[in-house]
This record gives sequence, C-alpha cells and structure tokens, in this order.
Amino acid sequence: ESMLAALHIENIAVIKDLDLDFSPGLTVLTGETGAGKSIIIGSVKLLLGARADRDMIRAGEERAFVEGLFTDIDETTGKALAEIGSPPDENGELLLSRTVTADGKSVCRIGGRAVPLSQMKAAGTLLIGIHGQHDTQTLLREDTHLLLLDRYGDCRAQAERYGIAYERSLALKRELTGMQKEEATVKDTEERCRRAVKEISEAKIKKGEDEELEKRKKLVRDAQKLTRQARIVCRALYKNEKGASAYDLIEIAQTALEQLSDALPKSEDYTARLTACRLELEEIAESANAVAQIGGENPTEELNRIEDRLELLRDLKKRYGGSLEEVLETLEHSKKWLEENEGRESKQKKLREELEKAVEEARIEAAKLAELRRRAAARLEKTVNEQIEYLDLNKVVFKVEVTDEQNASGAPKLTPTGANAVRFLISANPGEPPKPISEIASGGELSRIMLALKVALSDKEATPSLVFDEIDTGISGKTSQKIGFKLREIGAYTQVFCVTHSAQLASCGHHHLRITKTEVDGRNQTFVKELPDNERVEELARIMGGVHITDTVRASAKELLADGQK
Repeated sequence: ESMLAALHIENIAVIKDLDLDFSPGLTVLTGETGAGKSIIIGSVKLLLGARADRDMIRAGEERAFVEGLFTDIDETTGKALAEIGSPPDENGELLLSRTVTADGKSVCRIGGRAVPLSQMKAAGTLLIGIHGQHDTQTLLREDTHLLLLDRYGDCRAQAERYGIAYERSLALKRELTGMQKEEATVKDTEERCRRAVKEISEAKIKKGEDEELEKRKKLVRDAQKLTRQARIVCRALYKNEKGASAYDLIEIAQTALEQLSDALPKSEDYTARLTACRLELEEIAESANAVAQIGGENPTEELNRIEDRLELLRDLKKRYGGSLEEVLETLEHSKKWLEENEGRESKQKKLREELEKAVEEARIEAAKLAELRRRAAARLEKTVNEQIEYLDLNKVVFKVEVTDEQNASGAPKLTPTGANAVRFLISANPGEPPKPISEIASGGELSRIMLALKVALSDKEATPSLVFDEIDTGISGKTSQKIGFKLREIGAYTQVFCVTHSAQLASCGHHHLRITKTEVDGRNQTFVKELPDNERVEELARIMGGVHITDTVRASAKELLADGQK
C-alpha cells in the first residue's frame, strides 16, 4: 500500500527545520503538551490542501514550507491520481509540497509542478486520511457512504453491469430526444422537399429551355414584320396569286426552249439547268414560308403562351436556384433527402421500444444491485457494531440505511450509481431513532466509529495512509488499549499514524516517535526522535507516572509495552 515515507517541515510555528522518515505499520507520536505534535499533523494537513494561515509561519521568517514524499503507490491509487492529472512516477512515488509566504500567498506543487489548491486536495484525499476531533470527512460526507458500502459488499461488478445498462438507456434517450428536438425542423424540410419535387417534376423542365424560349419569343414578337418579307419572297419566287412568279416565268421559258431543240443545240442542257433553278427557288420559297408560319395563325396567343412558360421557369429559378440547372439539382437533392428520411416515424417508434427495453434492463440490474447492497448493509452493520462494542461505545448503534430512490410517478429513479441512496446513521442512546452521524457524534466518538469502519473495510479498499489525531481523548486506559490493538491490526495492511496521550495506546505502535521542545539560542525548537525499546519504556513511564518515575511504574511500562507488541 502507498505510504508517507518522508516529511520535511521548515518554519512552521516552533519547528525551524525538521526531517522525518516514516515506516509502514502503526507509528505513535507522543510528547508533552505544546511540544509540536499538533504542528506535525497541521503540516500534513497543509499537504492535503488545508487553509494556509500566515500566523503559522515561525516568527521572523518570510516563508514556511512543507514537503511529503509518498512511495509504493498501488495501481488503484495511481490510476485515480492520473485521472486528476497527478500521476506517480515510474517508481510509484509522488512528491507533494506547499509554500506559504508572509503575505498570505500559498504555492502548491505535485511532482515539482505548480497545481491549483483543488488538485492538491484531490491528490491528498487519495494518499492520506486524517481522522481526529474535526477531520472525519469520509464519515460526515454522505456521498461517500454508497461507495464504502459497495466496496465492502463486493458490489462493484454488479455496479459496473448496472452502469453499462444505464449508459445504454441514456444513449438511447439522447438519440430519441435529439430526433424529437429535430422534429419541427425535419417536418419543415420534408414539406419543402415534397413541394419542390411536386412543382419541379410537374414543370417537366428541359435543360436550356429558358434560353430557347427567349429566342422564340423574340422571333414571334417580330413575326409581323418578318411574315410580310417572307411572303414577298414567296410571291416573287414561287407562288403569286396576282401575277407570274419567277418560278412560273422559268416554267414558261422551259416550255419555249423545248421548241428550240433543233435550232439550239444546247437547249436540253439549258432546260435541265432551268429545272435546277426552279428547285432552288422552291426550296428558298419554302424556307421563307416557314418563317411566315412563326406565331401560327395567332402570334399574340403564342407570345402569351411563351411568356407564361417563362414566368413559371423564372418563379422556379427564384425559389429553387439561380438557373434551371440548379433547379434540377434541387429536385435531385430533395428526392434523395426524402429517400434517406423515409421511415423516420417507424425509426422513432423502434427507438422508443428499444429505450423502454433498456430502461427495464437497467431497472432489473438496479434491483439486483439494491439487493446486494441490502445484504451488505446488514453484514456491515453487524461487523461495525461488534467493533463499536469492543471499543466501548456501548450505547452507540451503527445503522446503514439503504433507501430506494423514486421519481414523481413512483417508478425507480435511475442515477449513475443505481436506484439507491445510502446513509450511515447512528443512534447515540438506546431507543433513540438513528440520525446522520454529523448530527450526533462527538469528535472522539467519530474517530472511534471511523476506526470501527476502517477495521470492517480493512481488506476491501485501497486505504490511504491514516492519521488518527487524539482519538483517545476523554476515555479510559482500557479503551485506549483496545483502540491501540485495532490500530495495530489496521497497521498490518496500511500505514497508520496516531498522536496520543495514552501509554496503553502508545505501547501498541510498531514505531514510536517522541516529540520534544527545547530552547536553542533563546528560542523554542521542536525535535523528533524514533525511540528504541529501552527509551520507549521511559517514555511510557513518563506518560503513566508524571513527574517522579518509580521502578514500579517502569516495570508496569515494560509490561505494557510487551502486551502492546504481541
């Protein structure tokens, strides 16, 4: 498990310059009142993002500094640290530091990099937990209770299955909501596309039709003048009701030429050439006659027809594109859109059915999770109450409340964590209804309840290093010794620190740090020493015997240490 391996403190209260190295297991800290035990705990709290106060800076100094090295960071904690942007290094180590200056400013660093205070708090919470008179945040924050219960009851696999089902229902709901939000826009688009397809298709447009019509319109408009000229051509060359045309005169000349065949050797050749002329004249006359037919019998009527068609094409161009090519493109796009969006209603219906099914599946998984939680809650209650009784909190009863969340219609209310709310409650006296822990327990009780909970959860969580600050306040030596045994038990799997005034509790530590205050150059300074067994006996005797330490007290201290180390 991860542990706080080293702590460096500069210029905080009576501490000038202090380097501490720590080991796994239970470390107890003892010393006379005012020696600096609380300052060491306060320094650790600074690394956890506690409020920095300029008054904590040692008199006459410009800045205070605290640095902690965490080592052996396990994979679970490492991942959680990486998620908040502070991953440990390749050796599983992480360095946290905090500087507080005389002007009240504070600089936080993780791994040598400056980070916001919020990030330091998040990292600190993962690495170390402080439980004292005012620091049992895990117990007081109800949003952590469900997580602790799930860890204890091995509910996480089922919670993941529920999470997958819940996410699927959310994704389907988002898709359906998106479709429904688009509905008005889609209906408008559909109407627009249907109208475009109908109007453009009915118009039977041909590419370049508008340009052809404009030319035709010009011809028909000029038809009267053109017809007169065309008829002159026809009358002169081919057919003339009032006299002979060129065609008629050539025909007469041909007939006469035939009579000259004997006198005119080339008469046959001339006759053939005149026939060719007549054919030429006929062709020219017919072409002129075609011009004379422009506009038919009633050019005005045709002009109106052309104008109406051009007006229709202009209207289509105005609404569906600047040119007939663009109008025809609009037709194709509209047809394609209608094809792609065909069956939208049936798709929505199918989505609704899928969503109902997914919600039902999520509710089934939530119900399984709720059942696991209820069973786990009963086991956790039993285990914690056994520990509470052992720790002499005889009147206190611990309860885990698992309630079913419901929405307005009375159906299970699905949330990212299931359909349950979980709260840890205690009843402080027999017969009293259980209430939230924060409303009832005193600081000392909270610490012991937290200790009971930690013992119950011992093999279920990646527990950070734990600091218990004066957990033994106002309790008997017998209870202190029981607390010591429990702390030593937890120390087998995680690093535990305990500041104590109790010899019974102190005797249980794997390691014992004595904190003393000495005058150096007219000023108080704090020193810390890890005690070997013979000095531990003296320190325990001091705590037990007061000013004059007798051999009897020493013998008792030696026996107490032997008991604590078993």
